[in-house]
Amino acid sequence: MYRLVVFLVMLVPYLSSQGAPPKRIFLEEVLTIGSFEDDSLFQWVGVVADDEENIYVTDAMDYSLKKFDAAGRFVAKSGRRGQGPGEFTAPRLLDCSEQFLFVTEQYQPVIKVFDKKLQYQYHIPLEGPAGDMKALRGGLLAVVVLSAKSESQLKFYDREGKIVKELHFQERPSLMLMDMVSFDLDGQGNIYLVYNFMDRIEKFDGSGKKIWSKNLLGLKQVKREKISSYMVPTEIVFKDVALDQSGNLYVLGGKFSQNRSRDVYVLSPEGILLSTLTLPETSHCIYIDRENYLYSRANEGITLKKFRMVSK
Repeated sequence: MYRLVVFLVMLVPYLSSQGAPPKRIFLEEVLTIGSFEDDSLFQWVGVVADDEENIYVTDAMDYSLKKFDAAGRFVAKSGRRGQGPGEFTAPRLLDCSEQFLFVTEQYQPVIKVFDKKLQYQYHIPLEGPAGDMKALRGGLLAVVVLSAKSESQLKFYDREGKIVKELHFQERPSLMLMDMVSFDLDGQGNIYLVYNFMDRIEKFDGSGKKIWSKNLLGLKQVKREKISSYMVPTEIVFKDVALDQSGNLYVLGGKFSQNRSRDVYVLSPEGILLSTLTLPETSHCIYIDRENYLYSRANEGITLKKFRMVSK
């Protein structure tokens, strides 16, 4: 009888928590950069914040890398259209380490490296264009390298651009572009992948072992069309992923979400859906900084919004 009572005492809180509704997350706007009335931004595509809360963006229409302080005031700009050192043809992804900023090009297999003053330093050649990129502690870069001839791979580069580790995340050959992913890593080295053209979210440990795989929306397949001689998917399921400081995943949905390119699904590290928040406007990406502020797009890229996330 004593053991039964102890068991029930332990079980009741568990059952209560399982039956509790997920918390709702609300966004409180704290900062806006760029508007129709100024030329701060023309069409930003990548964003990152450093430890001093400076904000950096890549501007596709301005062919530049820009820096703003924590209050959103313009600090510096670097780059112009071209293919020389420090120049861009189509700047896209952006991340930072303690010392450097890393910028990818949309159509070129290269990562361009700048210091925090936006001075060009050097470049890292890749085996193909970057599908996604994250700067890690210790000087490592994790990059999804796209290829038309083989499976996309997650590769880890050291400071000198040498590959030190690879993750082959597809168990079997896939159709063209179906292995395109966005990804993020937590503090324990676990890797979270969201597939851009499939209803699939996965978690791997640092050694590449799959921990779980989840179909979030109940989709079987997306529409594919023939472009030139290739059959390619044309409907984006998930657009981006970011992790907060508690290790929760924030996955930006695409065409199949109730609010297209606005719904963000919040999952626990175990893959349990906790909540769904909706951005005020459509966005191509999301970013969460070290203070758990969320950044997204407004005015089709002319404006960058920063939000405080409040759970109720």
